[in-house]
Amino acid sequence: MTDEPGPLDFRDLAVVVTGAGSGLGRQYALDFAAAGARVVVHARRAAAAEELTDRIRADGGTATAVVADARDGAAIVTAAVDAYGRIDALVVNAGHVRDHTFQRMTKEEWTDVVDVHLGGAYEVTAAAWPHMVRRQRGSIVLTTSGAGLHGNFGQANYAAAKAGLIGFAKTLAAEGQRHGVRVNAVAPMAHTGMTDGVFDDELRARLSAAQVSPFVLALAHPACTRSGAVVETGGGWAAEVRWQRSAGVRFTAAELTPAAVLERWPDLADFTTGADWPSSTADSLAAARTRPVTDRRTGR
Repeated sequence: MTDEPGPLDFRDLAVVVTGAGSGLGRQYALDFAAAGARVVVHARRAAAAEELTDRIRADGGTATAVVADARDGAAIVTAAVDAYGRIDALVVNAGHVRDHTFQRMTKEEWTDVVDVHLGGAYEVTAAAWPHMVRRQRGSIVLTTSGAGLHGNFGQANYAAAKAGLIGFAKTLAAEGQRHGVRVNAVAPMAHTGMTDGVFDDELRARLSAAQVSPFVLALAHPACTRSGAVVETGGGWAAEVRWQRSAGVRFTAAELTPAAVLERWPDLADFTTGADWPSSTADSLAAARTRPVTDRRTGR
């Protein structure tokens, strides 16, 4: 019988949580503070940021409030560095939805949601990145969504932004490796204000923010070595998600016509045999270069 692992210690670590005024971000901030972290509580509304900061301090924790738009990453990071001198972990959680079917979605609704989720993640990460690179250490946890993984009716703007964050996370994980900076993404499922109108009573009862938070804290802690992961989590369950590629179909130059492609599409989409899991663009290029098709125009 093995002993239960002790709690992760965040003492003296400075952690920034964006979108901490409610929902998941609020839970993350409370749990980081309870584990000893010095927390920067970001929210768009002053009342929410100050209430949570006061709550953390009343419980014996350390917290600093910063009120700013999610896209004002420089202000958020400056507040953290001014308060604590560094940033050890950044949890990018801020966001909102403006749902409509694509036919009814306005350009302003598209731009606003993409800018808050993807643009906001860029701004705060770009501001924090030099501090982490200079210290050769740090962890960033970005927030994607099941909509970004699978799409979701009425959420073209939100799904596009969340899918973009997966590519952002994987690219930064590759670039951050030599600098000791880890980057991962979580796709949380929890009852919050954003999901209140979507979840039924059973899901509201089963999926709490408190059941997601431990996975975010684990990814943020220096003891974690994982980087480039996409983690789907909810209800105390979590799993890494990866792309799967079918074995594929190779066409000769003589066979390569649009009609032949359509005819063999069932084989191209067959995941039952010979499938693999590419993890980089190099993997995709390697598959494409194997026994290359001859170009009939050039003979090469």
